[in-house]
Amino acid sequence: MVPKPGFIREWIKWMEGEQNKLMLKVNSFMDSCSRSSGQVTPLEYDRQHSYNNDASNTVSNVKDDLGKLRTYLLLLGILAVTITYQAGLHPPGGFWPDSRDEHLAGDPILEAIHPMWYKTFFYCNATAFVASLVIITLLQSQLITIGAMRRYVLQTAMVFDLFSIMGAYAAGSSRALSTSIYVIILVILVFSYVVLHSVLFVDARVPDESAQQQDDNPEVKDLEKRRKFLMMLAILAESSTYQAGISPPGGFWADNRDSHEAGHPLFSDEFPRRYQAFIYLNSTAFMASLAVIMLLISRRLCHKGLQGYTLRACVLLDLISLMGAFATGSCRKVSVSVYVILVLAAVFACIMILVLVLTFAKDKVINFFNWMFHITAFKRPNPPKNHDRSIKVNKKTSQKWRKDLMLIGTFTVSVTYQAGLLPPGALWPDDRDGHFTGDPVIHDTHPIRYKVFFYCNATAFMASMVIVIMLLNSTISKYKRSLLAMKTAMVMDLLGLLGAYAAGSCRNLKTSAYIFALVIAVFIYIVIHIFLSFDKMARLVRTMGEQWMPCLTKIWVLIEIEPSNHDPSTEQP
Repeated sequence: MVPKPGFIREWIKWMEGEQNKLMLKVNSFMDSCSRSSGQVTPLEYDRQHSYNNDASNTVSNVKDDLGKLRTYLLLLGILAVTITYQAGLHPPGGFWPDSRDEHLAGDPILEAIHPMWYKTFFYCNATAFVASLVIITLLQSQLITIGAMRRYVLQTAMVFDLFSIMGAYAAGSSRALSTSIYVIILVILVFSYVVLHSVLFVDARVPDESAQQQDDNPEVKDLEKRRKFLMMLAILAESSTYQAGISPPGGFWADNRDSHEAGHPLFSDEFPRRYQAFIYLNSTAFMASLAVIMLLISRRLCHKGLQGYTLRACVLLDLISLMGAFATGSCRKVSVSVYVILVLAAVFACIMILVLVLTFAKDKVINFFNWMFHITAFKRPNPPKNHDRSIKVNKKTSQKWRKDLMLIGTFTVSVTYQAGLLPPGALWPDDRDGHFTGDPVIHDTHPIRYKVFFYCNATAFMASMVIVIMLLNSTISKYKRSLLAMKTAMVMDLLGLLGAYAAGSCRNLKTSAYIFALVIAVFIYIVIHIFLSFDKMARLVRTMGEQWMPCLTKIWVLIEIEPSNHDPSTEQP
């Protein structure tokens, strides 16, 4: 055999030493993850078996918190992948329609007009996309996830992901210097706010109260429920505003003719004031949503924010900015804008009046109505034994209803917001034949259909906003009567969606008749279901059915007997 050279032997020894070090690090990491996830080795079983019940409860509570955090991170990662993937395939500014002037058809216009803006958008968007994919991949392994979340690796990666989305939005949503400065200032404010909030409250602890007592506290449970609602709302608002900022209503210019520049929004040249209002409001809603998400990732920061007014202010600013962006971006005429603004003012005024009345003058209002209608209090002398149980069942039912309403409301806000900014039928690319650039095509070709679509879509959007705001305000949502109001708003919401879909999804009479027939059938079914939900009506229908069943049975017997009376063998030729 040929002897090995000396440097080869030294290199092999060095590789073996590095391999041993790496294996020791991997084993220590896996041991720490197994301890944090509750998986213990046989040598540690006797020591951990001697722990008391409080320690086991603490471990279970920590596991529950990590499980909830994993769900939030997974949801954030999925939506971040979705919006960054779409924005990467359809970048802001559109594409060149031909191969003239030293560019190729299909290339991004923004890359040729503003190369620095495009590079910033591309790298930030690609970074957010890859970071989201890495987070989703790591979350698939429970062993790695728990150790990474305990070391704040995944939380840091998600914050980095969100700031990359901020950079992509700042580079892709604006062309003018004023709007760019405004968006950059918002990014700096959000970053400073999150850092200060983390530094001030990162070491805060709840004194003299164990984890089990905190979980049994109804206030903590209420804060956790509101955290779920806020996270869902903020994620959907962030995805909608990101797409609306990257692809604003009206589209982009595809050439450099008639004193406009390719890649710039049509809306900014045709309606500059409306466009500025839209981009400012949409950017404010986007940044407020990201600030809410960053604060909600940490449970401690979330509870501190909910106990104060920081998160409430961010959410209120987010909703108001969303409504303002919808009002300025979904319509072009003053009359339509006035309608949307009046609906906004009515919704906001109604909710503020309810909050003020229920907070400061609830007893006075109740006494006034009692005096007005001569209502006397009805006291039940002996409540039934199962009264407490029925109250608990009603509370659980109302909580389930509120979850369903929040889910319907948030998704409808997202869908109607995008449909209002990008209506069906596309937009006019020029000013020929008496129409304006950026106006909806269906507005001129089918004006009645467009009006039906717009008003139904706006009604569904505002009804969803009413549901969301009432659910987020504990002063209103804690009363049982508020559930009826929210259900009524949900019915208006769904009917508005049906009307908008019927008017915007078809142009022919046959398809329209089919859609409207489906709408009428759904409406009749809902009305019948509502009537049958009342006990008296159900008993009446059951009684009428019992009366008519013998008659129907006799008729059916006659129908079955009738063919036997005409037997062909008995007939004479």
